Order: sequence, then C-alpha cells, then structure tokens
Amino acid sequence: MSTVTLELTDTSGANSGSTIDTSHESSLVIIDSDEEDTDKNDKRVKPNNVTVSNGFLLLSTTTTSLRTPNRQTSFCHKYWLINKLIIKSIIPDIKSFKLWQIILLLLFAVINVTFSILDFNSFFEQHKQRSIFKWSNDLSDGISLWKRILLCFSGIASFTNVVSVVLVIKGKLSSYLWGIIAAILYGIYSFAYGYVGDAQLYVMFFLPMQFVGVYMWSKELDSSSTTRVKSLSRFSWLVVLVISIGLGVIFYYEIPAFSKLLVGSYSFEAKLIPHVLDATTNALSVVAQFLLILCYWEQYVYWLVVNTMAIVMYSGLIETKLDINLLLVWIMLAINSLFGLYTWFMRWRRQSSPCVYATVFR
Repeated sequence: MSTVTLELTDTSGANSGSTIDTSHESSLVIIDSDEEDTDKNDKRVKPNNVTVSNGFLLLSTTTTSLRTPNRQTSFCHKYWLINKLIIKSIIPDIKSFKLWQIILLLLFAVINVTFSILDFNSFFEQHKQRSIFKWSNDLSDGISLWKRILLCFSGIASFTNVVSVVLVIKGKLSSYLWGIIAAILYGIYSFAYGYVGDAQLYVMFFLPMQFVGVYMWSKELDSSSTTRVKSLSRFSWLVVLVISIGLGVIFYYEIPAFSKLLVGSYSFEAKLIPHVLDATTNALSVVAQFLLILCYWEQYVYWLVVNTMAIVMYSGLIETKLDINLLLVWIMLAINSLFGLYTWFMRWRRQSSPCVYATVFR
C-alpha cells in the first residue's frame, strides 16, 4: 500500500499551482467538488483524508487493488494531471503580480513587440533609405509573403517569452506553458528567416525541454506552489564548466554545417570572434536551460553571460553590424537576468537558513 497526496493551493488569489508528491506504486484520485461521486460503492478506494482546496476535493487514498498499473500509463496519467493544473493556474499566477510588477511586465512586453514591428536602424544614416516598418523593408528586399506573415509570429513570441521569463523568476509552473508557445512561434519565424542558431535552439532544444521542465518542477513545488531553489556544489560547478566548454566546441562546427544545410551559407564563417560568440552563446543557453529545469539559481549567472555576449555581438564593436533593435532587446533581457539572479539567490538563502531569516525579519 502507498499514499498519494495532491494539493492545489490558492491563497487569496496570490499563489496558484500544484504540489504533487507521488510514488511509483500510488494511485491518484481527484474529484471536482461541483460533481457528485457517482461510484460511492467502489471498495477499491478508501479515502483516509479529505480536504477542500480551490474548488477540489483532494483525497489521500490507500489503494487495495490487486492489479499493478502499467508504469507508462501511470506516468502519462500523472503528467496529464500536472498539465491540467497548469492550465488552471494561469489566471491565479497572473493575478499574483503586484501592480508595479504588472506595469513593468506590460512595458517590457510592449517594447519587445514594438521591436518586432518597427526597425529603429532606419534612423541611422546608413539606413536612411529604409522604412521604419519591418514589413515594408522585407517587401523591398523581396521577402516572400508567407515569410512576412510569419514576421507577426515574432511579435507574439516576444510577448509570450516575456511572460514566461517573468513567471520563471517568480518560480511558477505556468511559466512553461508560455514558454512552449514562445518556442513554437519564434522557432517557426527563425526557420523562415534563416536565423539558424535561434531556429535549432528553440525548436530542437527549448521546445522539448519545456515539457521536461513541467515534470521536473512539479516535484519541487513548496506549499505556496513556488519551486524550491538549489545551489551547485564545487564539484557540480566543475562538471557544468566542462560540459559548457565541450558544447561550445561542438557548436563551433555544428552551427556552420547546419546553416549551410538550411540556407546555403554561414554569415560568421570568416569572422572568428562572432563565430566563437555564436557557438558559446548556444552552448551556455543549453546549459542554462538544464540548470533552470533542475531549479538551480546559478542558471541566471549563465543567462547573464549569454545576454552580455549577445549585447557585444549586436553592438557593432566586433566585426558585426550594429542592430539597435536586437541590442536593446538583449539589454532588457540582461536586466531581467539580474533581477532573476537576485530573486533566486535570496530565495535559496532563505531556504538554507530559515531560522536566521525568521529572527532577522521578525
């Protein structure tokens, strides 16, 4: 026999999500409180404890069924329940934002969407013949209509990505839903416009990792439906650095090969520094994503390094042309990473020394 507890919390709309603690041989029962139990005579399930939370009857049950459930079926069922809880937590998670956070979120989102529509490089002398509208510039460049339609995806992807990264900072499981939408839309846009590094990163890595992250985070939620925070040991840091270097070497050769396969050329092939930065940012992004789904605060150290490298790449200082739109976007993402680094580090400190913080702030 084994016991399963499923808890869905919502404290005055401030927190939402799920805390799931399951074992391999457990069974899970969820009954909507708005519906009657139509199978009261089922003797295979004997409820030991019943609680009401956020419109659900949550049962701790002891299963006496003699049948052993298929592990694959059991996993799929649990994963489906997790995703249902994510959907239910979207609105409460958004409502958990304070007023100033909502204002900053909207401002950040509007700026990102604006940069996907308007080309501020047109204000510079070397671009004086260009329109401020990207659609018009693409039209004059002979870009196909279907690609210009996909340009709209970049704006939607920018908005959903902003919501995702902010919810990640808050440690909310619903961040992955927004991340899935952003990865799909921006991945399609990147493939259409030949942004090879971003295309393979978003479609082939970030997208599948969102589904992995959903499962991993569901096991790390605390009583307020916020993910717990971990810290790397010295040995773990060494392993992470070695993996980062190895991935950097792989991407140094893989990105040009993939680019030539996709669009027939690689823009940084004859430019050593941009080539190295391109490979390094991809490698560090992969490692940072793994640290994210494993709940390590050091992920933001990696994201900050990635953002800084991208700022250098699009600043026009190292054999690359200045791109105002991308430069400003990466600057904002770097600021976001600083907030994330501070927030996650402080949460880890509070988790590590709860008694100390309780005494200081009492």
